[in-house]
Amino acid sequence: MNKSRRTQATSGSLAGSALGRYGYLVPIFVLFILVELYPFVYSVVLSFWNKHLLHPNADQFIGLGNYIKMLQSPHFIRAIRNSTVFTVGSVVFEYLVGLGSALILNSRHIKFRNLFRAIVLLPWVVPIAVNSLIWKFMLSPNFGFINQLLAAIGFPHLLTVNWLGDIRYAMPAVIFVNVWRSFPFYTITLLAGLAQIPSDLYEAASIDGASKWQSFIHITLPGIRGVSQVIVVLHIIWTFVNFDVIYLLTKGGPLRMTEVVPTLLYREAFDFFNMGYAAAMGVFLLVVLAITVGRAYTKTSSFQ
Repeated sequence: MNKSRRTQATSGSLAGSALGRYGYLVPIFVLFILVELYPFVYSVVLSFWNKHLLHPNADQFIGLGNYIKMLQSPHFIRAIRNSTVFTVGSVVFEYLVGLGSALILNSRHIKFRNLFRAIVLLPWVVPIAVNSLIWKFMLSPNFGFINQLLAAIGFPHLLTVNWLGDIRYAMPAVIFVNVWRSFPFYTITLLAGLAQIPSDLYEAASIDGASKWQSFIHITLPGIRGVSQVIVVLHIIWTFVNFDVIYLLTKGGPLRMTEVVPTLLYREAFDFFNMGYAAAMGVFLLVVLAITVGRAYTKTSSFQ
């Protein structure tokens, strides 16, 4: 009798503890459903409807109509092209600048390394809105510091260049600003990766007669390959959905030359109130990112 009571008490306590553990997860699941799952499902459903906020009585189910319209739109095709150029240009230069600065700061011959590391972090810790507006002011053709500096060092013909308003320079300018803001993340992350490479490998390579370039190719790059793959994939995602930098600098102009998918989506939703069409763009963007992440994860797993 006592044994059966102990068994029942033990099972009851186990059930109670398990229920308690799962009970702590309930608020998280509720928050996930309200903040993530419901908006996603609603957006998918909305993408199949012709829903316009200015004409609420004209809502109509149109199936794949929004997607067909989107893929046939020259504005959307240009936005995809601009998003690709913006993402590739940003990620490539962010990685190169971040790797270069990480190698410099990782050198034992650099004095005040901690101070320089803190300085390098400044563009990353400054809020995006503040960073973008500062650069918009500095790139101004009338009183911008950049034009004044270029003219002072021997390029007077650049004094009146409108970096953000000229179709030739707008995209390189926004890529430059995005690189300036994002490269510190690469620097700090790659510094952590460089710190994990045993110094004995470099000493052995030096004894064997390897040059610094050979050590970099055969020791440094393989040593930071894992962390490089992670930050590159993350920044491909973050840059492709980047809205604030381009919107604050150019709002997609001039002549839509810097219009990317997020700014076009915003324009359709909140300027033209075409919510169904904007939802279709959002779903398409999510699918593209999911495929990109899946392929990147597959390649990363194959390397490992």
